[in-house]
Amino acid sequence: MLIDCTKCEMYRSKHCEDCLVTALLHPPEDVVEIEDELDPPLQALAGAGLIPVLKFRPRAAPAEGRADPNAGIAGPDTAGPKRAAQ
Repeated sequence: MLIDCTKCEMYRSKHCEDCLVTALLHPPEDVVEIEDELDPPLQALAGAGLIPVLKFRPRAAPAEGRADPNAGIAGPDTAGPKRAAQ
């Protein structure tokens, strides 16, 4: 499994601080590869509370054509003129 922490939903959050990769590598500056055969022993150690669990969750890709997830959302200054109550 290849893990790029910068592409994780948990990156630089309180959850990142309690992740297996951060605990072992403080977070890495590059992509980390965890061999598939290490998964069962890592899960056993995490299950026993000896190491944190892997919390890597890939970020969802933004909708096609929308680089900014907040694009098109009107804020208080962009909502347009207020209508008078009738």
